Amino acid sequence: MSSDGNSRSRVDQSTGVASLASRTLRLLDRDVTIRLEPSYWEGLDEICRREDLTVDELCDDVRDRMEQQGRRTSQSGVSLANALRVFVVGYFRQAATERGHARAGHGTGRPFIATPFDTVPAVSNN
Repeated sequence: MSSDGNSRSRVDQSTGVASLASRTLRLLDRDVTIRLEPSYWEGLDEICRREDLTVDELCDDVRDRMEQQGRRTSQSGVSLANALRVFVVGYFRQAATERGHARAGHGTGRPFIATPFDTVPAVSNN
């Protein structure tokens, strides 16, 4: 199981954006510390909840797939943290629908609405 209790981050008061948070994961029977932005950890937690996986299991699978692709293409050098970021964005992009975008207020020329960079709290129209 992942050590979710050891994540730490600070919020930059000038921007409202949190710094990287560290978690120690158990991958291939060894502890690996990964640093991601809190929103990516939240995304991974949500994906794991939906897919009935632990964060360790999901991250180990991403690591394994990343290594397999590296062997097939003879390319390496991508960090696990970056691979996890790409995975989280890809997962949620696949799940995004026009209706969901409309509910979030997207498509109105205000791309920062309902994001961590939104300076005015978004209004929910459930």
